[in-house]
Amino acid sequence: MRDNPTLLEIRGLSTYYYSRGAEVRAVDDVSLTVGARENLGLVGESGCGKTTLSKSLLRIIPETAKIVSGRIHLNGRDIVSLNESELNRVRWREISMIAQSAMNSLDPVYTAGEQMIETLQVHTGMSRTDAWKRSEKLFKMVGLDPGRLRAYPHQLSGGMRQRVVIALALALDPKLIVADEPTTALDVVVQDGIIKQLEEIQRRSGNSIILVTHDVSLVAEMCHRVAVMYAGRIMETGTTDEVFNHPAHPYTMGLLNAYPTLESARGVLVSIPGAPPDLATRIPGCPFAERCPFATDLCRTERPPEIEIAPGHRSACHYASDAGKFREAARDQKTWEQSAAARELRRGSLVTPGVSTGNSAAAGDSRSAFHAGEQPDTETTPNEPILQVAGIERYFRIKQTPLDRLRRRPRRHVHAVDGVDLDVGRGEIVGLAGESGSGKSTLGEVITGLQQNTGGTLLFEGSPIFEKGRIKPALRRRIQMAFQDPYETLNPRFTVFHTVLEPLNNFEIGGKSERRGKVIEALSRVELNPPESYLDRYPHELSGGQRQRVAIARAIVVEPHLLLADEPVSMLDVSIRAGVLNLFRRFREELGMSIVYVSHDLATIRYICDRTAILYLGRLAEIGPTEEVIENPRHPYTRLLLSAVPRANPQAERAHVDARGEIPSAVDLPNGCRFHGRCASALARCGWEGRDVAALISAAIVEGTAEGRLLDASNVRVTVDGLDLLVTTKGDTDPVELRDTVVRIMANADRPVEQAVKAVGIENGAVRFRFERRPDPRDYVVGDRHVAACVLYAREQDETE
Repeated sequence: MRDNPTLLEIRGLSTYYYSRGAEVRAVDDVSLTVGARENLGLVGESGCGKTTLSKSLLRIIPETAKIVSGRIHLNGRDIVSLNESELNRVRWREISMIAQSAMNSLDPVYTAGEQMIETLQVHTGMSRTDAWKRSEKLFKMVGLDPGRLRAYPHQLSGGMRQRVVIALALALDPKLIVADEPTTALDVVVQDGIIKQLEEIQRRSGNSIILVTHDVSLVAEMCHRVAVMYAGRIMETGTTDEVFNHPAHPYTMGLLNAYPTLESARGVLVSIPGAPPDLATRIPGCPFAERCPFATDLCRTERPPEIEIAPGHRSACHYASDAGKFREAARDQKTWEQSAAARELRRGSLVTPGVSTGNSAAAGDSRSAFHAGEQPDTETTPNEPILQVAGIERYFRIKQTPLDRLRRRPRRHVHAVDGVDLDVGRGEIVGLAGESGSGKSTLGEVITGLQQNTGGTLLFEGSPIFEKGRIKPALRRRIQMAFQDPYETLNPRFTVFHTVLEPLNNFEIGGKSERRGKVIEALSRVELNPPESYLDRYPHELSGGQRQRVAIARAIVVEPHLLLADEPVSMLDVSIRAGVLNLFRRFREELGMSIVYVSHDLATIRYICDRTAILYLGRLAEIGPTEEVIENPRHPYTRLLLSAVPRANPQAERAHVDARGEIPSAVDLPNGCRFHGRCASALARCGWEGRDVAALISAAIVEGTAEGRLLDASNVRVTVDGLDLLVTTKGDTDPVELRDTVVRIMANADRPVEQAVKAVGIENGAVRFRFERRPDPRDYVVGDRHVAACVLYAREQDETE
C-alpha cells in the first residue's frame, strides 16, 4: 500500500483555539501522509485533537480556532493557502467529510432529497432533474431505497441517517473521505453494515479514507495504517499490523491493553490512571509522561523525537528501543498503579485522586483479586433469586388523533417490554444485551421502579416491588441505579459530598457524623482516593471517569442489594473503562451485591457478567451462562450480534454480517418470531407475512432486477392488509403476470417466503397473497441454565417431551 502515490501530505500542522486569553494547542506540529486508495486510522482518547485535525483538512474549524503553521497538500495543492472560493472548489470534489452525528448533520426541516440536491447544485450547477437522478443513484450505492429521498431525518432510523450523510459525502466522487467517528452512535449490527458499505464503495470508486475513531477494532479491520494521537501530537504511526502486534509507544500499549474485545474480556483489562493534560498549558516534554509508567525526568523536560523502529513504523518516545521490555510490563495493571503512586509522591501526596493504590478504606487491609491484578472466577453459583421477573410487560399508549377516534380505530401501543421472564441470584451479575429499541433500558427502569409495569409480576426478595402502582418505599433503598451519562446525572450545583450525601438524607440513615463517614467510605469503594480531596469539588472539576465513579458512589452509599447499571461505561474513554468495570466485579465479591448490567457491548458483558440475556423487540431471545452464550450462541439473533463485533486483530478474517434491515417497529409487531425477517436460518413456519413480501418487492425495484423493472414499469401499488399483501397496478398489466412476477421475486429470495404463503387469489384485478397467524416461539432448553426462544429447537425437544 505504501507503493501508492501520496494523495495527502500534512507537514508540521498546528491548529490552536483562542478563548479567554488562553491558547489551546489542539493540534500541535502534526505530520502525516495518506496514499491513494489507502485507509488511515486516526485513534486516541476524547480531547486528543482527532476531530480538530480532521476539520482542519477541510478548513471548517470554528472562528475561535486558527491554523497557525504547517501545510496540507492534497494532490499537490496546499489547502492552507487557498482562499474561500478556491476552497469551495476543493471541498466535496476532492475531499469530503462524514460527520460524527448524523442527526446533527442533517437539517430537520428539509427532506433528505432536498439536502442532496442542494449539495449537488451548489457545487456543480446541475439541473434539479439531474441532481435528483444522481441522488437516486447515490442512495442505491449506500443501500437505501430511493423513495427515502422524500423522507425527513426524523423519519429515518439512525443507520439510515448515517447512510444519507455518506451519500452526501460521496456526491461529487471525492478522492479522500474523512470519516469522523461515523459509527459511534450506532448499534454494532448497523455499524457493521455501514463499514461494509464504505468498503464496497471504496472498492468501486478507489477513494482513500481517514477513519477517525476511538474504536481500535474498527481500525484493525478496515485500515492499512494507523496514527495514534494524544494531547494534540502524534505518538506513533505505522502499518496496522506492526502497530497492533508491536506497539512502540507506552500510550499505544495502554490503549490496546485497555480496549475490551470479545477475546481480551476473558483476561484482565488494564486501566490507564490519570487524565490527558490541559492543552492550554505548555508541555515541554512528552505529553504522556505524567501517565506513563516508564517515564523519566528526560521525558518530562525534553520533547521526544520521532524514532523509526522499522520501515514506516515511527514512535515519539525517548525509549522506543526498549519497547519490547515495556510491552510485557504494560500488560500488568500494577505497573500503571505504581507509576501513578510515584507521580503523586513527586507532587507531595500519597495517592492520586481517581487512582487506586489497592488500599481502599472500605476494604480495610484485605486486598481483593481486582486490586492484585488477578481475575477472579466470575462463574459463581448464585443462591436463591433476589429478583424474579415473570411475564413482565411495559406498553406505552400512542395518543389518538381526532380522526382516529372518529373512525373508531383501535388504540395502538409501543410494546417496549412484552412478556419477559428473568431471575437474578444473590451476588450474581446478569447482563442485558441487544440493539437500540430492544427494550433493555425500559426493562431496567421497570425493575428499579422508575416505570410501572403494564402486566406480569416482579418479586424482590420474595415480595412484590409495586404497591398501589408505586414502588414500595422500603424497597427504594435496596434497589439503586447507575445511569449512562455522567455529565447529566450529577447536579452541577451540588458538590461531590452533597451528591453522595443526598440518598442518606432521603432515607434518614445515620446521624450527621455517621453520614459523613458513609460518604467517605463510598468514595473509597469507587476508588476516588483520598476521598477527602473530592468532597468539595463540583462536577465540572471532575473528569468523565471521576464523574461516573461519583454517580456509582451515590448509588451504593445506601448499600443496596440490587444495582441496575445502564450503559455505565459507554460514554467513557477506552483508557478508563476497565477501572469502572472492575468496580462492579469488586462490589459483587466484597459486598455480595447483585447487579443487572445493561449494555450493547458484548465485550464488557463478557468481562463482568455471570449470565447474559439477549433481548430483541421486547422479548428474550436467549439467556444462559455468559461464556456459553458467547462461545456457543443458539439463537440466530445472538449469532448476528456476535458476528457483527469487529476483532482487534489485523490478521483476523471476518465476513461482514447480512443484517437484512434494522429492528422493526415495536408498534406493529411482526408475525410469529419477531426476528424472522432478518434471520438467515428462518423456516417457513417462523411467521412470514405480507410486509415481508412488500420488502422483497421494494428491494427488487431498488436493485433493478428484471422482476423489479417490470413492476416499476407497471406502476404497481403494494398494500399490506393485516397479514396479507395486495398487489395492484394502474397500468394494463395482466394480474396473472403480476402474480407470477411476485412469485418469482419470492422464489429468488434466500428465505422461505414462498413456502409460507397460504393461498394466492385474484380479486377485482388485484392479487392477494394470504398468510396465517403464527405465535411467538416458546422457550426451549438448549443447555445447562441455557434457553433460546427459537423454533429451530422445536422438533428435537418436542420429541423428547
